[in-house]
Amino acid sequence: MTALSTTPSTLPALTRHVMIDIGPAHRRPVADALRDGLLPMHRRPDVAERIHDVFLATAIPGIVCAPKAPLPAGSIQIGVSFPFREDGVRVRSAVTLPFGGVGAVHTPWEVAGRIAAGAFPEADQLLELAELGRAHGVAVGLFGSAALQALTGLPYMEPCSDIDAVVIARSVAGLRSFHAALAGFASRHDRSCDVEVATPGGLGIKLKELVSDVTAVAGRGMDGVRLVERRRVLDEIDTMPPIGPAP
Repeated sequence: MTALSTTPSTLPALTRHVMIDIGPAHRRPVADALRDGLLPMHRRPDVAERIHDVFLATAIPGIVCAPKAPLPAGSIQIGVSFPFREDGVRVRSAVTLPFGGVGAVHTPWEVAGRIAAGAFPEADQLLELAELGRAHGVAVGLFGSAALQALTGLPYMEPCSDIDAVVIARSVAGLRSFHAALAGFASRHDRSCDVEVATPGGLGIKLKELVSDVTAVAGRGMDGVRLVERRRVLDEIDTMPPIGPAP
């Protein structure tokens, strides 16, 4: 966890998958804005009231995400995800938050590092995945339901939940061996893993695309998605310093 002041010049990198605590003075304004950011299918009075009350009663964080439209100066867009579904779909919203509302910042790797054995039903699986990464020179971070459960203790993970992970590697060889080992992990636990690679160039790219034989891959960043040459990204991983915690 990184504590910070509330001026933009002192903010750590607020990139995709980073989770933030929302300052006390901003939690009610965010709660009041949640309804408008719901999926259309969830914009019902009962759902709006439920998420408003749950958000104020818990420490649900915001998830930094790429803005879908121009934002007011001095603000970011965050997603807010809830530990329940309506009509079979996870309830989530998106709102705008001023920089002054940003509290502590939690990277995917910091969240993964706070998991204790037996802390919740899936904790040991997540610890095994982190150890699998270390064995192949890959640092495993978490986002999605696994990260939210680890950070809040609320029941985000379900028996059918994928594990969403973002990884950093020092070498392409390590990434390839980690990818091969994931098949055994998924089979042992009957759980899929959706893995993104945080590249030295700052983009997030699906692991299965990077280890494939395609020419171009989709690189995701705060400014959207663009196609990049796969071989160039692989060369970056082998030659440039990693952008985060090195395994």
